[in-house]
Amino acid sequence: MCCGRSASPEPLPACACSAVPRSRGRSVPEPHPWLGRIADLPHGGDGGADLDLSASLAPLGPSPAAVAAAHRAPIDAYPERACGSLVAAAAGDMGVDESRVVAGAGASDLLLRVCLAHLRPGDVALLVAPCFGEYGRAAAAAGARVVRCWCREADGFRLDPATVAEAACRHDAVLGMIARPASPTGVDVPAAVIAELRAAAPGILWVVDEAFLGLADGGASVAGGDAVVVRSLTKELALAGLRVAVADATPARARALRALAPPWCVSAPAIAAARAGLADRAHRQAAREAARREREALTGRLTALGIATTDAVANFVCARVGDSAGFASAMRQRSIAVRRCEDFGMPGWVRIAVPPPARRAEVLGALAGALAAPAPARVG
Repeated sequence: MCCGRSASPEPLPACACSAVPRSRGRSVPEPHPWLGRIADLPHGGDGGADLDLSASLAPLGPSPAAVAAAHRAPIDAYPERACGSLVAAAAGDMGVDESRVVAGAGASDLLLRVCLAHLRPGDVALLVAPCFGEYGRAAAAAGARVVRCWCREADGFRLDPATVAEAACRHDAVLGMIARPASPTGVDVPAAVIAELRAAAPGILWVVDEAFLGLADGGASVAGGDAVVVRSLTKELALAGLRVAVADATPARARALRALAPPWCVSAPAIAAARAGLADRAHRQAAREAARREREALTGRLTALGIATTDAVANFVCARVGDSAGFASAMRQRSIAVRRCEDFGMPGWVRIAVPPPARRAEVLGALAGALAAPAPARVG
């Protein structure tokens, strides 16, 4: 004994339940049942065509500086554990404090973390639709019930804040997801509309996906407020193969999102390329201007061919072609991939990304040929 205590720990008294293994009579845990009901979804960028206009990346490709930085990045050492240099670069670009910024392996990674951090089984997540399918999958992975509030074609697919707020309150939603510009329609969602929506439904955490904002006409980010803003550098910087994105949130929410990330969640080449791409402001501005010119050319040709389009402001056009499967097949025969919109809830529509300027004539010619092509014969 020393100072009234034994030199080695004394055994704890046995409790009444210690004689029976806790696992006896209990089945092996099964996965959460709601996970088995989450279906895989089609996406753009699945390859198979010489020119992929299904994924809607920046039309000039990645910055040469970003490509060089990715090549220089070491692959025989671990990357930064918390992506500190990328967080600093993104915070500076967005004009927010570093404590608010979180990095991830693409926007889908961050959207999933947001849902896991804020939704409980049975909660309602409201999606402003039509929208990216991963919103619903992320919410469902947290066990939430997904409700969609649809923007109507008759209104040009524009968001009506009063309608969305009423739906959120009626369904007692705790989290809402919205894209600006919207995808797949490309319709603008001004920052003032987001502010109006937040004021009308203040008890909801709004998640704002600004994946295409950097390639759209004007419009400042809503980062720095109480919404969670997700920014896909995959799209804006044309880094699809590297998978990189950032999110802006209040410091407390940002800490929660970091807690859900494994260490080294973004690779060294992705961090290096994203930092260099963000720093190359001249290339980013050129890509934004090219997106506007090519979108106007696409819209003009489709209109001349009698095809209705949405009033898109982003780096893609959404067009009502009628037989979207036949049109997509005819375009693929011309080695061009486009994005069918059935899974967005828009049958008969396709989303067509703006092409590289050097391939504009090829794409405009393919549009005319595909629309004139006979529909494929049906079997049975």
